[in-house]
Amino acid sequence: MAKPIQCSVIIATLDRAASLRVVLRCLANQSRPPAEVVIAVVGTGNPFGGEVITSCPFPVRILRCPEKSSALQRNQAASVATGDVLAFLDDDIEFGDDLFACILKRFEQMPEEKLGAVSPHIANANGPVPGRLTRWYYTLQAGYSDPDFGGRLFGPGINCFPIHRERGPELIPVEWLPATCLFMRTALFDRHRFPQFSGYSFAEDVHLTARAAREAPLFFLREPTILHHSLPSEFKTDRAALTAGKLHNMAVVAREAMALRGWSLWWRWQLHRLFLLTILLIRRPTGWTENCRGIWRAQP
Repeated sequence: MAKPIQCSVIIATLDRAASLRVVLRCLANQSRPPAEVVIAVVGTGNPFGGEVITSCPFPVRILRCPEKSSALQRNQAASVATGDVLAFLDDDIEFGDDLFACILKRFEQMPEEKLGAVSPHIANANGPVPGRLTRWYYTLQAGYSDPDFGGRLFGPGINCFPIHRERGPELIPVEWLPATCLFMRTALFDRHRFPQFSGYSFAEDVHLTARAAREAPLFFLREPTILHHSLPSEFKTDRAALTAGKLHNMAVVAREAMALRGWSLWWRWQLHRLFLLTILLIRRPTGWTENCRGIWRAQP
């Protein structure tokens, strides 16, 4: 009988003690708990209190990191992890008691050439099917048509969540996965790792998983589901800087993970800036002027 897969949990956190406690409570309640949890923090303070660690039914290690960067923090934590599978979790998610049992069973049943990484269904990220105009725009950017572009990565680093349907497949093959809740074989991760993004590190998960997808298949699972609360952070207070950083990182993903360069990247990236500006001018959501300033000053 094959040895059961051991899973190490990696959490990069920054000043979110309350939500981090929720994640640890969800982990402690797992019917199949992880072998260890490595929490990458910046600074010298205690992120949640010693009593939380002692109440966990698994070892919890606090790793001090010199730079505020979810990508770099995750890389540092992964370098000391010992599991066969790494579970990268955001510090603001919630999930049921059988999440790890369901997902780790998949890894035990399928070899790497059939499954390299998976993410569960993020229940509150299952957006609507793109409308006619958006599908036309996506087709222009991608160079091919698709009913909803779910799970696709195309153009200047545009990525779309899959549409989870009640009677749809249990495993949805995709071209990228989010680090919100990402389970990846350790050997596969070690060959790629997160890019050297700083700060908010937007799309570092797209960069990683798009490269990993060249070697092993990626899947979203229809079940089980999780919730992502997407809490505020210091990186989200400056809307203009956040928007500019997102567009810049999209261009990096397109160049380094999708091998898109020169004129092919330039016109797609510039067109996407124009598309976003047009949407903002039409809809004018809260903070739209700051977002416009970020789009204007963005550099590829």
